[in-house]
Amino acid sequence: MMKYGLHHLPTIWPEGYTDAQILEGDGTCEGDLRLWTYILPGTTEKVTVKARTTKQDDDNMTIVLAADEGSDLHAHYKHFTATVKISPKGDGSLVTWIVEFEKHHHEVPDPHLYLALLNTLTEKVDGHVHKDAICKGEIETEVKCNAHKFYECIKYSLHHLPTIFPEAYTDCKLLEGDGKSQGSLRQWKYLLPGSTEEMTVRARTTKQDDKNMAIALCVEEGSSIKEHYKHFTAIVQVIPKGNGSVVKWTVEFEKHGDEIPDPHAYLELFDKLNEKVDAHLHKK
Repeated sequence: MMKYGLHHLPTIWPEGYTDAQILEGDGTCEGDLRLWTYILPGTTEKVTVKARTTKQDDDNMTIVLAADEGSDLHAHYKHFTATVKISPKGDGSLVTWIVEFEKHHHEVPDPHLYLALLNTLTEKVDGHVHKDAICKGEIETEVKCNAHKFYECIKYSLHHLPTIFPEAYTDCKLLEGDGKSQGSLRQWKYLLPGSTEEMTVRARTTKQDDKNMAIALCVEEGSSIKEHYKHFTAIVQVIPKGNGSVVKWTVEFEKHGDEIPDPHAYLELFDKLNEKVDAHLHKK
């Protein structure tokens, strides 16, 4: 994808790259020259870069892109080269970006924004490559509780599940963050419906949308679920309905193999969790 598709970045990530042109070559070989128009993270200004592929090492999966004259970043840097290397890691890979640069003067900042741009680019390419492999499952539960009250319980009290639903959740630890903000990492021990085997999951809050009352929890390494699924994200959204609400869980997953079952047991767990949270809130 990095070798053949870099000139398709406006399609893969239109918010970051607004235009791309091949100026020399066919866009797949060493020596090719491309022109991108892009927006750095946290800014609104469109800037351009002309970059030539100065090295393409297929054996080591490494590509080097050197900024040519005519690039906006040459206003700050005499020399700017970005190297991307892809290394296999388990069922996935590790993408390393190395930026080599020389400033015009000491007042010029280090190119942290470019590293942030390249990091997000890596995530967008990964999502683009995997979008056809990601499957979804959904379940909805009608509850009596007010939507805002239910959402606040999910937002602030997920680490209290062993108290709310002790039959399924036997332990919870807060590993990173404050447990109520995006980026928080928790670890739960739990039992799936119909099973007596205790399992472990580490999940990070990757999205917290208070306006739409939606939270995304992405499973990380060290989770039992990773034995069956390469990727597993659970998204919960609370939708007002009359005096109560509808709680919708969406599971996005990618299996290790076709023999792995769809995660119906997890949807059943979340359905029961909705009922337990609703009952817990009505006790108060």
